[in-house]
Amino acid sequence: MASKLISFGALYIVTVFVNGIIVKFFLKSFQPEDLPVGMPNAGRIIGYLERALILSFLIVDQPTLIGFVLTIKAIYRYGDIQGDCNTKMRISEYFIIGTLASVLMALLTYMIFQQIRS
Repeated sequence: MASKLISFGALYIVTVFVNGIIVKFFLKSFQPEDLPVGMPNAGRIIGYLERALILSFLIVDQPTLIGFVLTIKAIYRYGDIQGDCNTKMRISEYFIIGTLASVLMALLTYMIFQQIRS
């Protein structure tokens, strides 16, 4: 029981925090200069929660709930990214790249974990 708890704890740490560093590094080259400023560290916290929820849904064998996380993000951001100006286009692309990178990292980490466990 303790070893299972430790392995899942390590999985969450890698998925949420280590992958957060990787996603942040990856996004640096895409970040628009005129990115709107929101709450301090809100994007980081959203990324943490996103990866933790995705991992949790995979662990409980409910991958379809990942769509719930992506829908919430899309609805929230819709007002920020609608329109046809270049700035909004860059912001929407940055947002999509970040979201997909975050989802991909969570999925890859879980898949590697599953391979190690079996």
